[in-house]
Amino acid sequence: MATLQLQTTIEKVPDHLLSNILVRVPTQTLAQMRSVSKPLNAFLSQPSFIKSHLHRSIETNDETLLVFKKFLSKEVTAHPSSHLELPNFIHLPVYDDPAHEYLGHGLIGAVNGLICLSYETNDGYFFQIWNPSISALLEIPQLVRSGEFENKLRFGFDHYNDDYKVVRLAIFVEEPDDYVLIEVFSMRKGCWELITERFPAYLWISGEDKVCGDGHDGRLHWLCHDGNEPKLETVVAFDLGAETISEMCLSVVNSMNRRNVIGVLGGKLCLMSCLKDHECEVWLMNEYGNAESWAKHHVFS
Repeated sequence: MATLQLQTTIEKVPDHLLSNILVRVPTQTLAQMRSVSKPLNAFLSQPSFIKSHLHRSIETNDETLLVFKKFLSKEVTAHPSSHLELPNFIHLPVYDDPAHEYLGHGLIGAVNGLICLSYETNDGYFFQIWNPSISALLEIPQLVRSGEFENKLRFGFDHYNDDYKVVRLAIFVEEPDDYVLIEVFSMRKGCWELITERFPAYLWISGEDKVCGDGHDGRLHWLCHDGNEPKLETVVAFDLGAETISEMCLSVVNSMNRRNVIGVLGGKLCLMSCLKDHECEVWLMNEYGNAESWAKHHVFS
């Protein structure tokens, strides 16, 4: 009876007032409210409400640092996400498919509360987009390519098309100059597409292929070495909306005797450059796309 009364009361509230109330409700509580009634579930599923709730969460919540450890490794990759209302520990979804032997998992990226994961099996890699707040999981169709190749993956949000995308660089090591295909999975379309844009043949992606907090501004980034000038590194950017590639020269630091990692700090592209004596410099690109706008932000050791 109480549930029926609540359902009737909610349905009498105008949509704009209901939205103004519910955007303040924690995500996990909203997930529980979906079972109250079909009209309420439909309201909570509206893209406009989801976007409003997300924007408010970003503006009001403290940042949560998600730390992922690699199996049998001391390396730690940290991804900031400012609106995941979660406890201190997150249990990754279990890959449970008797048809495939589970060999391990990895993190592709985290954007707007969604986490993109990869699972290695005896039959190749499988990918999922996971919303830990409501325990929702989207299986991404598996891609099958013949030949020996290496995957480089990124996950980001396309503001222009209001879409989440996974970008895969398939590097065919048997081909001359490590031939690269660019494939994009669209969450809105639910499928992979091979795009015509070509990755620069004279660039090769740095072995330290780590990015922190990438993909929030509609672009994905890779740190690359210039085959014509090994001492120099270049940032390759992929625009998720236009699905085009651009390059930004990284002339502020010499790649020799350094370990460089790109990321995002305060909404700006950043570079953490670590010397062999364990001193690290953090550089910010104050004007996106302008190679002359790199400035040293701070130094720590």
